[in-house]
Amino acid sequence: MNMENNNSKKESFKLDKLLPCYLYISKSEPILEERIQSVKSHLRGKVNFDTDFKAFDGVEGIDEEEFTNYINTPSLFSSKKIVVIKHMDKVSSSLQKRVSDLATEAPGNSGNIVFFITALTQKLNTSLLDSIRRAGKITQLKAPLSGSLKKWLDEKSQSDGVRFTEKAASLLIENINMDFNLLKRQYDKLYDYISSEEKKVIDENTVKALVNRIYSLKIFDLVDSIGNRDKDGSMKALKSVLDDGQNLIGLVTLIHRMFKCFLYIKSGNSSSLVTDYIGNSMKVQPYFIGSLVNKYIKSSDNYNKNEILGVFKILNKYDIGFRVSSIKDEQLAKKLILEIIDIN
Repeated sequence: MNMENNNSKKESFKLDKLLPCYLYISKSEPILEERIQSVKSHLRGKVNFDTDFKAFDGVEGIDEEEFTNYINTPSLFSSKKIVVIKHMDKVSSSLQKRVSDLATEAPGNSGNIVFFITALTQKLNTSLLDSIRRAGKITQLKAPLSGSLKKWLDEKSQSDGVRFTEKAASLLIENINMDFNLLKRQYDKLYDYISSEEKKVIDENTVKALVNRIYSLKIFDLVDSIGNRDKDGSMKALKSVLDDGQNLIGLVTLIHRMFKCFLYIKSGNSSSLVTDYIGNSMKVQPYFIGSLVNKYIKSSDNYNKNEILGVFKILNKYDIGFRVSSIKDEQLAKKLILEIIDIN
């Protein structure tokens, strides 16, 4: 059986060396997503992503006709066609069996197909597991321990000439929910802030001010997508928030705050007024406020003044709706978001 347990062991992504199938199993969703992003990064420039790279997700449901059409379409611009299947443990038994057959089929139309599969459990179709063991590779990815994240943080901050207090380091690791990718992004944010300070020590208060917990980050992503009039991004962000089991009680307030800033900007007021407003309504550090102001100035171009005034009326209506309805009402949230984005 070809099984690995090493998260960091590098794989060969030379197209002519790729095996027919790779299965990654982990209890950690972020770890699996990180591996798929790594695969994409290594294949960029080697595979035409428009025609010969396609991802399917078992959680969202896989259209088997669409899957079949993609599999049966000859590769146009690449020597390999790449198929990513996320959450294989949620895929129907019939489709798992189909993938099993394709992975071990004799060279032919399927010979140029490479599968990259993820699953949160090993409870998959037996024939699929057997096929991958024979023709491909199964890798068990372990979620990082807090100790390994702390070690990375200590080494990285030391090399950058920055010091975290013990409480600050613990809080940062807690807030990113053991997500290594998020740890790197949040570290960069903290480093950008502290690098301009004479005393380069990050304490607990700095982390509290600049690093929100996972849910807070996701709901702010949702609000940002609305500000950018990005329907697809808004729906994905909403799904992410709801998948976490979080409520939407603060959504109207956050949207209202953003559009009030838009109104200040459209009215010709200086950024200092917007900065003061955010500073009075949010207990955060100046660095974060400045970043938010710059973001709002850019996003305000997506709505004219009349549309902004109209949004306030929409928010008032939906604020009442959220109070009398379920605060997890997905349909109500979708209607709110689309009504704002489509306003004219």
